[in-house]
Amino acid sequence: MMLGGVGFQAGLDEARRKQIAAQRQAAAPAAAPNVVEQLKSLKALHDDGAVSPEEFRAAKRMVLDG
Repeated sequence: MMLGGVGFQAGLDEARRKQIAAQRQAAAPAAAPNVVEQLKSLKALHDDGAVSPEEFRAAKRMVLDG
């Protein structure tokens, strides 16, 4: 009778490990756009006048700092 309980617990443990792995995968940040692509996008916004020079510098610093 004890063997059934141990096997059941092992199954629960495995299910829990899979659940934790799935949660970690979901919580991981999505692949961030390439830094170069981010800078190009910021530059385009700056060139279009949508972002002030101060905002551009601040955003660029944030991208470069990670």
